[in-house]
This record gives sequence, structure tokens and C-alpha cells, in this order.
Amino acid sequence: MINSILKSKLVILLTLLILGCEESEVLKEVYPISDVNFHYLQASNKLFVSANLIKNYQGSSLDSVMVLWKGVKLSNTADTIGLLDNGTEGDMISKDLSYSRKFFNKSDSINNVIPSTAKDSVFLSILALYGTKSISDSANFLLGNIRPKIEKVTVPVTTIEIPSPSTDPNVVNTVEFLVTAVVSDPNGIDDVKRVFFRSYNVGEDSWMNGGNPILLYDDGDKDSSGDLQKGDGEFSRTVVITENEKPGTFHWTFEAQDFSSAYSDTVKRVLIVK
Repeated sequence: MINSILKSKLVILLTLLILGCEESEVLKEVYPISDVNFHYLQASNKLFVSANLIKNYQGSSLDSVMVLWKGVKLSNTADTIGLLDNGTEGDMISKDLSYSRKFFNKSDSINNVIPSTAKDSVFLSILALYGTKSISDSANFLLGNIRPKIEKVTVPVTTIEIPSPSTDPNVVNTVEFLVTAVVSDPNGIDDVKRVFFRSYNVGEDSWMNGGNPILLYDDGDKDSSGDLQKGDGEFSRTVVITENEKPGTFHWTFEAQDFSSAYSDTVKRVLIVK
């Protein structure tokens, strides 16, 4: 009798242990979405989103993965964009269960475009479909440094004539004009380190100033740089053409750089000197 009772207790104990192990195994099943990443590729004006997935979850196989992109406002209606694992459109390796995609930060690609003035956070969710189950993971990312932007470049002439030689050997005739570039930066105009252009003489196949940047200034020093008002985001320089200038076609390439060493897109102008 005692042996029967002991056997019954052992059976119950083993059953409880087995059930406990099964429950533990279910509880330990990893969440299927991990390592969600976002990058703003400013040079190409593209956005990159990626996430790692597992192949099976709660008895169902992975069918598809999407990013629900809300941009800079959590309240925005999300853009739904499929993520890929086929080695195309920004995905690096096919069938490695790392789903990703690059897409343009443009209104013809998405509704929730990151504006040039943005400087805070962006919001997104990863949505994975396992059979009839929808699994999601929300995330937000700081934009960090946003590169500066050249809003406008003004070169008041496209063709200029070299001044006639002076009859006075102590005087050099010149022609002057003001070049300006209006620059903005979401992190503030104080984050703009420098604004400049490089000048390339097409016919001579040579660079003015040895190819080094020719700086524009926002210092309000009208007599020196030609700039009219300090700190207004309009960078200026008085360009002087002397009677000794060589004729040619000059390609001017303007850029702005911030203190994180991020550069704006280039703006090009052509000046013909004759």
C-alpha cells in the first residue's frame, strides 16, 4: 500500500515537472523582431530601415515584413513599405533573415518626408506577418546632425569683360561684384563652419587658388568681405576681376560645411570672362 502511494506521488511529481518544463519552453520563445535600425543617408536623400526576424514563431512561418513609417510625427498616418530579404533595394544579403530597404525621402515615394528643418526624432514600426498573426515592434530614432543646405546662390553676372589696362603704371583697373550664398542648417546657423566655392578654369584645366576653398563670410564687414549683415545666414564675398585676368570659362562649385564635417549638396555656376 505504501509503495503504491509512493509510486502515485512520483508519477504526479514527474508529470508536474514535465508540464513545468513545457511551459518554460513556451515562455522562453524569443520575440521574432530584433535589431531594428534606421539611417538617414543625407547625401543620396534616402532612408534605410532594417530589422532581424526569425523564420518561425508560435507555430507559423514568416510571410512578410513591412515598415510602418511615420516620419517626424508619431500622429502621422504611416507609410507602409515592404522590407526585403532578396539582396536588392538596399538589402545586402539574400535570405539571411535581415530584412531591409532603402527608399527616397521624397514626396513621390512617401507621404511622411523628413523636412530639411527637422532635427529631433523619427518614428516607425516593424510589422511582421506569421500566418494570421501580426507581430509589431515600435521604435524611434534621433536624427542627430542634419547637414547644412544652400538655399540660394547669387552671382549677378554670367559674362564679364576684363577691364582695359590702366594708362597709369601705379593703377590696376578692376571690376568688382558681390557673390552671395544663402545657407540654412536645422541645428542653427551657428553650426555652419564655412561656406565656400572652388573655381575651375576649363580652358586652362587649372584651379584658382590651387583648388583650395575660396571662403564666403557672414561677418557683416561690408568693407572687407562685402557682407551686409552679420549672422543672417547670407554668406558673401566681393570678387575682383583685374586687368591682368586671363579670359576663360570658369566653373564655380559652392558648398557649405557644418561643425560635424557634414557637407551640403553642391551648387554650380558658370562665369565667362572675356
